[in-house]
Amino acid sequence: MGKVSTFSPAQQAEHTSSKVVVALERLSEAFRVLLWQEATQYGLSPIQIQVLTFLLHYPEEKRTVTSLASHFNMTKATISDAVKSLEQKQYLVRKPSTKDTRSHFLQLLKEGRTVAKKVEHFALPLLETVEMAPAKEQAALLEQLMQLIYQLNQQAVITTQHMCFNCQHYTVKKGHYCTLFKLPMKQADLRVDCPVFELREEEE
Repeated sequence: MGKVSTFSPAQQAEHTSSKVVVALERLSEAFRVLLWQEATQYGLSPIQIQVLTFLLHYPEEKRTVTSLASHFNMTKATISDAVKSLEQKQYLVRKPSTKDTRSHFLQLLKEGRTVAKKVEHFALPLLETVEMAPAKEQAALLEQLMQLIYQLNQQAVITTQHMCFNCQHYTVKKGHYCTLFKLPMKQADLRVDCPVFELREEEE
């Protein structure tokens, strides 16, 4: 007999791990609902909103189709379709690389930047909900979620994220420690997306 489904109420009643998975699924549904509501309001697709938000905050060297595909765990073709649509709406343009004429960086135009600043707030209800918890509980939750993400990275379910647990500079020295800044880190100091991230050599 095959293993009982995680989504079976009977399975959940006996297994905490199943309840955790279902709880995470409910949270992902909330994220999708908020994203779709914002997308409908502005005549965009959810991935187009995510692309605009990414381009608003990340440096030029990361504003490429390849980086976007890796960040959102999507194919280059899917990202390219979203980018093409945003180009047609005159929200962004492709900027040729000065180092490699075959490569392009994506650059928001004025209207695209304006829209990006409006739609990036779609996750505000989730943020406000998390902020209801005490700071100590938020920090513990952050560490637990990062551990889950790290394990999914290791299983190749999702792409390697630019977070502490995957970084060359991260180690455990009586707790979390960053060798780049030579500083111990509390749970709340852990980063999900670090600008000075360097992939651990054995993972390259």
